Amino acid sequence: MNTVPNHGFIEVHPIHHHQHQPHCKQQCFVFTEIADIVELPPPEITKIASEKMQNGGLTSYTKDPCGGGSSGGLDSPTDSQASKSRCRRILVVMGIMVLCIAMAAGIPLALQLRQSSLLEARLAFIRRLLTEAPLIESSWSPARNMNYSNSMQEMRQKYVGAVLWPIVVPCAAQYLDAVQLALEGVDEAKRITAATEAMHIVESADEMEQTHIRGEVAVLMGIGGGHALGTSLAVLRSMHLLGARFASITSLDCTTPWAASTRNIDYLIEGNATNSINDFGKIMLFEMNRIGMLIEISHLSEPAMVATLRTAKAPVLLINSAPQSFCNSTNVAPIPDHVLGLLPENGGVIMLNLERCGDRLLNVREAIKAINYVRKVAGVDHIGLSGAPKSYAFLLAELARDRVWGNAAIKKLIGGNVVRILREAETLKNRLPLYEEWIPHELIESNSYCRYPES
Repeated sequence: MNTVPNHGFIEVHPIHHHQHQPHCKQQCFVFTEIADIVELPPPEITKIASEKMQNGGLTSYTKDPCGGGSSGGLDSPTDSQASKSRCRRILVVMGIMVLCIAMAAGIPLALQLRQSSLLEARLAFIRRLLTEAPLIESSWSPARNMNYSNSMQEMRQKYVGAVLWPIVVPCAAQYLDAVQLALEGVDEAKRITAATEAMHIVESADEMEQTHIRGEVAVLMGIGGGHALGTSLAVLRSMHLLGARFASITSLDCTTPWAASTRNIDYLIEGNATNSINDFGKIMLFEMNRIGMLIEISHLSEPAMVATLRTAKAPVLLINSAPQSFCNSTNVAPIPDHVLGLLPENGGVIMLNLERCGDRLLNVREAIKAINYVRKVAGVDHIGLSGAPKSYAFLLAELARDRVWGNAAIKKLIGGNVVRILREAETLKNRLPLYEEWIPHELIESNSYCRYPES
């Protein structure tokens, strides 16, 4: 290589080799300002250029992708090391960023998969539990012209094992043909269940459990209001003989001559009607205890509820209800907290309707909140179910996330508590004296029944 000064420039001429490959091209590079290369020792420049020319030409000038200068081999060893160090730092930072992105995307997915897996496990646990014990739903009133096959299929999908069927009689029939309408309702219920293989009317706790084991829906029949009893102990006993195993003391808006409802229809109320439960009403309670019939009190006035809880000898029942502080609507019976607090003393059970409050559908979180609230006020031995958002299985699976709701507690909730009070009522049967009293005439004289004069 010959280096010749020329007007402040250095011109580098590659040495031509006669043995070079035909496809190689000669290259000529001109460094413009000597000041640009004065910092580099000339021997090194000469050495580098010589080595490049021996390989058939000089390497083209490119930018180092790591930001350390050119890649044409003109960097110093210090710059080269710094460039590699910067490159490694960039790669480490990029690697950390990629890892963070992967974790941010992967952790929620893993948690979601984990949560889904746990939900499926809880649902499997609940489904197994519902095959062992019947889920009892209260206040089932089939509409006329109902397709009972579809209704039974829906019950199976909801895992319902038993229902309480109150025979409903209009309040306006009081003092008229309410007893006849109740008898016709009992007859209809018997004919419907007889024609449907999937349903069976039961009269005891043992029958209810045996029916569930066979895979059928057990039906516990009752009377949906005291006005359908005609203020007669004899009618009460006859309804029991026909298979009724519970009776509501009053229905909604239907005060009787012996017990006050939570709301009243003025023109159907006696002038001297009680705002609680009178002496004849207490005799009705004692007779229901004597024959083993459950007393249902959800539509009583607040004073009547308290009086009944303190008078009854057997546990009472409240169907289609909710805590008043949770839902004060007409589609459920709102129960005050201090009444809930009396349930442990009496042993009774409130069956919560958790499907809706008025026109508003409830969600699972609200339903669980109501269940836990009643458990706190009344205790786990005094809760049942009478409707659920979505499905009972999903509600119970979400409830089971709380460890206080184990196997035994959930069995009590779904129906074990109702079976318990039914057995307690059966145990008390025939242990009390028979009552033969008639209601005093002055309690019904303004709306007297059409009946034969007593001798």
